[in-house]
Amino acid sequence: MLQAASLVHQLATRDSHDETALLSSALSVLRIDTDSVEEIYGDRNDLLLGYQVVAQMFGRRSGLIPRQLFQYSVAMHQLAVRIPVMSHVSEIIRSGLEDLNREFLGRGDFPEEDEAQVEHLYESLAGLYARSVSTLTPRIMVQGSQQRLASPATVNRVRTALFAGIRSAFLWHQLGGRRWHLLFQRRKYQYMASRHSRI
Repeated sequence: MLQAASLVHQLATRDSHDETALLSSALSVLRIDTDSVEEIYGDRNDLLLGYQVVAQMFGRRSGLIPRQLFQYSVAMHQLAVRIPVMSHVSEIIRSGLEDLNREFLGRGDFPEEDEAQVEHLYESLAGLYARSVSTLTPRIMVQGSQQRLASPATVNRVRTALFAGIRSAFLWHQLGGRRWHLLFQRRKYQYMASRHSRI
């Protein structure tokens, strides 16, 4: 969730972003009906950005974290909790992800080096996000450069990152995670993230 929030901020405010983290986040959304969390996220190295953000956020360098990351994370969690009770939206998401899973992962590994396929993946996830999550309130208001956010390619990436963050928030909630844990279990999260951020 925090990795996705960081990607949204990067995309909205910078000329570059962590493409490895974005692509792995996008692919995690497509991995449905898996037996473990590890199968969803794959290589732990692909989560390095997220580990670094968590380690900073709950460590002594929390002042360096842009406030937008907190705002995006809270909004993602709110939507993740709300979506399951909105049956029509849940069905659109489920059906859409099943279709995208078959399209992009049905023949085996995703061709990460194929730029056209990567763009098509982002466009497809962004389209599903627009048809489902974007219809709910509160909508996540992304802050950044209007010039950057006017680019269709950037919008597709931002929506993909938001989708990945909401999906991760949903999984975290499913596994017992609650927002108050982020307040009262800060040391625990910071310790775990610090260990993994030194991979």
